[in-house]
Amino acid sequence: MDDTTDPSRCELLFAATHGDGARETVALRRSTRRGQLVRVHQGAYARADDLRCLDERGRHVVLVRAVALGLADVCVVSHTSAAVLHDLPRVSPAVPDVVTVIDPRRTTTARSTHLFRRPGLVPSRETVLGHGLCLTGLARTAVDVSRTSPFADAVLCVDAVLRRLVLPHGHETGPDVVERLALHRAQLLERIGDGSRPGDRAARRVVQFASPWAENGGESLLRVLLFELGLSDVHLQRSFASRGRFAGRCDAFLAKHGIALEFNGLIKLADPAMLAGRTPAEVVRDRGRRDRRLLESDEIEHVVHCEYLDVVQPRRLAELLQGVGVRLDPRRVDSAARIALRRFVGGPG
Repeated sequence: MDDTTDPSRCELLFAATHGDGARETVALRRSTRRGQLVRVHQGAYARADDLRCLDERGRHVVLVRAVALGLADVCVVSHTSAAVLHDLPRVSPAVPDVVTVIDPRRTTTARSTHLFRRPGLVPSRETVLGHGLCLTGLARTAVDVSRTSPFADAVLCVDAVLRRLVLPHGHETGPDVVERLALHRAQLLERIGDGSRPGDRAARRVVQFASPWAENGGESLLRVLLFELGLSDVHLQRSFASRGRFAGRCDAFLAKHGIALEFNGLIKLADPAMLAGRTPAEVVRDRGRRDRRLLESDEIEHVVHCEYLDVVQPRRLAELLQGVGVRLDPRRVDSAARIALRRFVGGPG
């Protein structure tokens, strides 16, 4: 990350440093009217050019920095804000313009323009430093998000946390990996507790469903949708052999139906790291060769490619699966479509 896209390097200017009527404060407001500065938070400004270089997450980090400077040291950045600072995925790229913190002095929640305070205690062992701020660590953030976020957002977050904790060096399988996963899952469930607090039941469901083998947010969403369509026997990142040799690894394998499902995001055709010196046409050619190798496996009958739009509009994915013989309950397809409308559009569903 270069300096122009690092939100930690976006300079903040504060009116309170000079006083409300000081010449410097008046100059800050004048520059804001001219479009040179942007008012990030009460009394806090950033250069417009710096903010334009940042995405939604980067701008939220800047907001967290601006808000946090006015908070007591006992407050800890948490929940959605901590997830953003940890760069954990969420369904929507849009991030709320409210900073969430846990404040041990409160007994109820409190909301102001850019700040949402939650009551609670965060032991020092559950905190880390990030972007110069005190925030909840990965495991605590996963539990907090699981308690308070919709199922899909929570799954994306916990999948990513488990991926970092269980597979820090990339894709692995074997008894050691299964043991690590069981350990970290048990620790998350222990943090959730006995289910007596609000959101505990939902959090346990998320943690038990989550998997470190979803390699990105898109694959997490795909698995959530498959579950909503009634397809629970799904294996992620399953490897296959043909004629005694490695044939390939698919994003999701529907074992009952013998279907290898590939999630083809545009990033595979645009990211230089994923292209690895190949042109997009060469990637597509290599994909076809890989499909043929997978189909030589005794376990695979069909290879189905889907994309992000198929996850956003579940009827599209349902049609792809039904086209290769998967029988789906129409009521589940209708239900998944309604859930997706709420999830991606915010409609009534």
